[in-house]
Amino acid sequence: FKFNLWDTLGNPMKDMFSSSGQMLIIGLMLFCTGTQLKMSDMKDALHRGVLLILVRLGIAYALCAVFYMLFGYKGFLGISFLAFVCAVTSANAALYMGIISPFGDKADKASFGIMLICSMPLLPLLFLGFYGESGFGKAQVMQIVSLIIPFILGMVLGNLDDDIRKVFAGGNAIILPFLGFEFGSTINLIDAVKMLPQGLLMSVIYFIIVITPSYIFERLVLHRPGYASVASASLAGVALVIPSMAAASNTAFQPYVNSAVAILAFVLAVTNILCPFMVKFILTKHPADEQPKKNHKVVAAHSAAK
Repeated sequence: FKFNLWDTLGNPMKDMFSSSGQMLIIGLMLFCTGTQLKMSDMKDALHRGVLLILVRLGIAYALCAVFYMLFGYKGFLGISFLAFVCAVTSANAALYMGIISPFGDKADKASFGIMLICSMPLLPLLFLGFYGESGFGKAQVMQIVSLIIPFILGMVLGNLDDDIRKVFAGGNAIILPFLGFEFGSTINLIDAVKMLPQGLLMSVIYFIIVITPSYIFERLVLHRPGYASVASASLAGVALVIPSMAAASNTAFQPYVNSAVAILAFVLAVTNILCPFMVKFILTKHPADEQPKKNHKVVAAHSAAK
């Protein structure tokens, strides 16, 4: 006799707290995320934010391809290809905006919209689709279309009416705990404890891959303090849904879903805790208003000379 609490209770409890309601929660999160994307701010993001994000994601996806060629699905030291891709390609746009708001300029804040798009499951699923046993098929295409529709619908409504944007501004904060319940119902606690070393290693790898190239690019090419690249170095909660979504369209990923979610949950906690402290450290070394002050002095001196 096998007892299943959620099957016994039925709905709405089953879909609220078990894995059966994951896709509904994901759809709601994508809709709420879309409402916060202002198209009028996108032109400001093109000034600098897009370059920084392209460098970061370009290097991340290139390393994911190398990872697959070297280690395959299984990965190394307990870190599967699935877990690696879901981790290094993720960025927490909400935390980025919270950190960057007090001292970032208009271009920094406008990058929020680009980060929202890049933090969706769309790009990782597209990438993982090319490494499936049967290639990128119709099932993957339809799943991606299904992901895009609620996001675009939210984006359209949010841009048509600012009141809609305000109503759904805190939507993800309300929905996320329910997503946590649903993920938690699928995680074996013993497996999660076993994955702690892999989670710690993946956290270190995440920071190295995400921060190092983008920070160097921001400092040397964009001539900026570097806080924007560091502020984006945290895992998004939506990354935890990608393993199960990838496995739904490619059964080759199924054996790695539980371990990937356990690793990603650990990386999520570590990166979201450490990221604000790292930004604070960068600001002590390279103040955000350093460049504006220099420019102000130059203008003042030029005016005095006249």
